[in-house]
Amino acid sequence: MKVSNLAVLVALSVGLALPVLAKSGKDGCGGGGHAKEEMKGCGMGSACQKPAAAQAEISTEALATLLASGAKVTVLDARTGKFDDGRRIPGAKSLAPDATAEQAAALIPAKDAAVVTYCSGVKCPASAALAKQLRSLGYVGVLEYPQGIAGWADAGKEVQKAN
Repeated sequence: MKVSNLAVLVALSVGLALPVLAKSGKDGCGGGGHAKEEMKGCGMGSACQKPAAAQAEISTEALATLLASGAKVTVLDARTGKFDDGRRIPGAKSLAPDATAEQAAALIPAKDAAVVTYCSGVKCPASAALAKQLRSLGYVGVLEYPQGIAGWADAGKEVQKAN
């Protein structure tokens, strides 16, 4: 039986009682799970009364456990320009929040691959923007690590220099 990378990610997080938190989009309308006829009133600038697609987050300990497990996961640093200080979570690659389909495909092996995005920290919007962009490109296994490199380093986890 083939197990998807996303299933491994969820099993690790849930099985270890390490939270993967769900939250809805800012306006409550993520577009996921809506039937076509339910999409009326779901356009830009309007409030949507239907539940949004969950945007999953991963905690520091869950991410550390995932990386230590050897599971296949693509970790993406969304920082660019002056915000990129060259520090990385081990194995992370850089991908800008406005990445094209071609740029994403070059780093992510499949649309159902486990992917974790991060940036500077909880006040930085880049990881959420990258996660949203990847979902819009059809990637389904995307998790955001909102604590970012600051949270990772503050937790005493290994930090590497970018290549």
